[in-house]
Amino acid sequence: MSKLSNMKKDQPFKVPEDYFETLSDRLEERIEKEENTVKEGVLHVLKPYMWMAASLIGMALIVKVIITNSVPDDFENYKISKVNVATDTQSINTPAVDTDYEWTFDDMSDVTSDEIIEYLSDYNIETETLLANL
Repeated sequence: MSKLSNMKKDQPFKVPEDYFETLSDRLEERIEKEENTVKEGVLHVLKPYMWMAASLIGMALIVKVIITNSVPDDFENYKISKVNVATDTQSINTPAVDTDYEWTFDDMSDVTSDEIIEYLSDYNIETETLLANL
């Protein structure tokens, strides 16, 4: 017991003045601060999803621009330029038949009238149309 008696009676650690009297006030302040910082809101939770949606929209727009610029123009996209119409009336009045052409006909003497009727019925050629074009 002699060792215990040799030890100092003073406390080795000191507490600041009014530490325990103000402890409850300080704890309440800290709890209020933590409660206020914990409430981050819906926006904070949705922020990663909003970034992801914005990046997907951006990528879709970039792809659309690339595709529309790389696709060759179709006939619909060409601008119709002003057309100069010839006013040569002589070419309008000229018949479309070439007079230098020599007309030749095949010999059809071996074709029977039944074959002609069958041909006309196969192609739905009416006799009125045939007589009108003679």
